[in-house]
Amino acid sequence: MRTRTTRSEVFPVERMSDYGGAMEFDRVEKEIWQKMERRGLRAGAIGLFLRMVRQAKEDESAYVPLDSVSPPDSKLILNTPPDAVEVAELEARGRELLSQAVMIKLNGGRSTTMGGDVPKGTLIAKDGRSYLEIIAGQVKAFDTKWNVNVPLVLMDSFFTHEPTLEVTSRFDIPVRTFVQNQVPRLVENSFQPLETGSDDDWVPPGHGDVYASLSSSGLLDRLIAEGRRIAFISNLDNLAASLEPWILGLIERERIDFLMEVTDRTEVDRKGGTLIVRDDHLDLLEIAQVAAEERDRFMDINQFRVFNTNNMWVDLEALSSAINRQALKLPIIQNRKTVDGVSIVQLETAMGAAIGSFPGARGLRVGRERFFPTKKVEDLFLLQSDACVLDSMDRLQRNPRRPPDLSLRPMVIFSPDFLDSPIKMHLRFEDPSTVSLVRAVSFEVRGAVFFEREVKIEGEVVVEGSGGEILRIGRGTVLADGKYP
Repeated sequence: MRTRTTRSEVFPVERMSDYGGAMEFDRVEKEIWQKMERRGLRAGAIGLFLRMVRQAKEDESAYVPLDSVSPPDSKLILNTPPDAVEVAELEARGRELLSQAVMIKLNGGRSTTMGGDVPKGTLIAKDGRSYLEIIAGQVKAFDTKWNVNVPLVLMDSFFTHEPTLEVTSRFDIPVRTFVQNQVPRLVENSFQPLETGSDDDWVPPGHGDVYASLSSSGLLDRLIAEGRRIAFISNLDNLAASLEPWILGLIERERIDFLMEVTDRTEVDRKGGTLIVRDDHLDLLEIAQVAAEERDRFMDINQFRVFNTNNMWVDLEALSSAINRQALKLPIIQNRKTVDGVSIVQLETAMGAAIGSFPGARGLRVGRERFFPTKKVEDLFLLQSDACVLDSMDRLQRNPRRPPDLSLRPMVIFSPDFLDSPIKMHLRFEDPSTVSLVRAVSFEVRGAVFFEREVKIEGEVVVEGSGGEILRIGRGTVLADGKYP
C-alpha cells in the first residue's frame, strides 16, 4: 500500500454550487457526484468529498520536510503527574466533570486485518463478551460508581451499523449511534469512481470523518445543548482506553481544547504518527507525509520520541466553532490498493490530525496501559489470555499475578501457517482463553500445532510443528524457556 497526503477542510456544504462556486465541474467530478447521489448521500457529504478529490488531484507534492519541523517541548506535551497527591486532586476535580463528558467509540471497522469479515465490535474480545458489551459495561460502571449519566456514542460505518443496532438493542444502557460518511473508491490516475456494482466500490473516509459526521448528524449540537463539554474519542478495539477522571481534571486546569494521548515510541511502533511543532503550532506528522529519503530520520525514536495512541479529548464547543468557521483542517491521505485487479486510491483523513486546528491543543504522555489496540489475531489471543484482566469497572488491566519484573504484556508471534484468523482458532486451540501467559515473556508458534486446554507458557517459548502430522500439546502442559519439541 502506498500513501500520500495533502490538506482539506471540514465545512458545511448544502448544494452543488457551494462546492463548485465559479469553477466548472469536470466529467469525472460529475460522475462522482451522480454516483454518491444515487447512493443516497447528502449534498454536504458529496461536496466535501469532491473538494478532497480536487485538492488531491492538484497537489502532487504534499511531503513535509523534516527540517521544517521540530519535536515539541514539555510545554506542549504534558507528562502524567508523578505525584500521587496531585493525581488525586485532579481526579477529584475530574469526577465533578463526568456529568459533562461523553464517550465516543469509533465502530466502523470490520475484522479484515485478523482474517475475518464481520464487524470487529461483535467479536468475542474477553471473558466471553464482545468489544461492544465490554465498552457498555465500562460506561455502566462509571454511571453506577459516580452517579452520573455518561452517554455512549458509537460512530458506525455502513458495514457495521445494522449488526451494531442488533447487539446494542439488548443493552440495559442507552446507546446513541451515528453513521460516518461513505465515499467511492477511485481508479488510480483517472480518479473516476470504481464501478464493480457491489459494496466494494465504497469505503469509509477514515476516522477523521468523525468530526464532520458528528456535526452533520445533528448529534454534536444536541450534546452541547445537553451540557456536554468534553468528548473522549478512541478506537473501539482499544479496550485499555476508557474515561479517566484525572485527565478530565487536567484538561480543565490547563484549559485545553484538544488533547491527544501519546506514549513513548519503541522500535515496534517507530512508524506511528508523531507530534511535531510546525509553523509555531502543534501538529501530527504521519509517515505518509514524509518523503522516502527522510523516513529513516522520521523513525528515529531518539529524535521523535512519542506516537499517537488515537485517544483524543475534544472540547465540543471549540469543535463546533472550528467547523462553523471552516477552520478544521485535516490532511488528505491517499491510500493505494488493488480491488478486483484494478489499481485504486482511497481518500481518507485521520482523527488526530485535527490537533493542528486548535490553538490550545496539547499532547499527554501516558503509559502503555492505556494503549492496547487489537489489530492482529495475536493481539486478540493475548487479550483473551490471563496476561491481562478486566477489573470491577470492566477496564483492561495488567494481571496482578504477572511478575513485576516482566513487561506489561508478553510478545506473541504466530506464523501464517499456524494461525491467521480468529475464525480458525478452534483448529489450533481447544480453548485459547485457557492458555496461560501470565508468566510469559514471548510465545512464538510455527507450523501445524494444536494446543489442548490449560497449557502454561513461561519465559521465552518457541513451538514449531513439522512434517505431515499435527503436533499436539497436551492438557496442562507447562512450556518453559525453550524451543519445542
